[in-house]
Amino acid sequence: MLCFPRRAWVGPGAVQRLGEEAARVGRRALLVTGRRGLKQAGTADQLVGLLKKAGLGVELFDGAPAEPDVAAVDRARERLCNAGCDLVVEAGGGSALDVGKAAAALALGTAPTVEYQRGLDLPDRGLPHIAVPTTAGTGAEATPNSVLTDPDERVKKSIRGEALLPAACIVDGDLTVSCPPAVTAASGMDALAQAIESYVSVDATPFTEALSLEAVRLVTANLFQAYLRGDDREARAALAEGSFMAGVALANARLGAVHGLAHPLGLLYGLPHGLRRNAPAIAGKYATLLQAMEADPVEKVWELLTLLRLPTRLGPYPDAEWERRILDYAVPTGSSRANPVPVDDAYVRDILRAVCS
Repeated sequence: MLCFPRRAWVGPGAVQRLGEEAARVGRRALLVTGRRGLKQAGTADQLVGLLKKAGLGVELFDGAPAEPDVAAVDRARERLCNAGCDLVVEAGGGSALDVGKAAAALALGTAPTVEYQRGLDLPDRGLPHIAVPTTAGTGAEATPNSVLTDPDERVKKSIRGEALLPAACIVDGDLTVSCPPAVTAASGMDALAQAIESYVSVDATPFTEALSLEAVRLVTANLFQAYLRGDDREARAALAEGSFMAGVALANARLGAVHGLAHPLGLLYGLPHGLRRNAPAIAGKYATLLQAMEADPVEKVWELLTLLRLPTRLGPYPDAEWERRILDYAVPTGSSRANPVPVDDAYVRDILRAVCS
């Protein structure tokens, strides 16, 4: 069975469909956003206007933090209940989308969010929700999971379930025009990492491979242009579409060791090393990636990191306690299990040595 948002509007002007999509599934919406970006860009007002024009009531929750955590989801769930909302619209980058998706999925649950993150079964159903990404990177609009942090346990972990899959998603590159260059760069490299990893995943299928490869092509060809000229709507549209395709691909094929490490490290800059380690096991696919990227994949990634002024090294090598935490998380995670080369302690340590200064 394929995992896919029930409805998807993709392309310039797609945001104009928000009102009619929301009216199909609800009457009063909780609009979940980050704390500043959408308001400053005027996007929050635009979305509120579209929802109200379609006859919906709107309650704004602009408390999604840059690093989404279980407490933010609990606050959104409380607002959802108190305001009598029957629908969630999550709009913004991956953080806002993860908070909104989790709040909707757990709206009818009684336990704190952290208990679901620690293994409690999700409720059988939640409230419908619509995802509106305003960055091109995470693909969260297409996935049935939400990545959240538990600050008390110092753990970053996903909750998963069918209720987390949006009833609809609106992918409009025009909504990403206001993204600062640094956000464009980091989110775009996230999309590229996901496209490559889903392509070489052991769970890849011809369906996901086609999406992954097109995502690789779109992101590679347009990321630097969007970074350099943020108002280039053609490049923005291509990036948004590529990110969405990568999201659909990863939702069905999973990822790999880079994302297995991304949660404990909170960063994705191990991608070039991960490609080198996996190359012997993906010789045919590596050659296809070379064609899609019009360059050696490893060299192209390093070139993009340099052009986008992104760091290629993390901080100092973790101490013994944190090394053990990273190993205990990264080795057994689902992403690592889908990696084309078996991931063990030695594999992870090699990557850490390569990316730590």
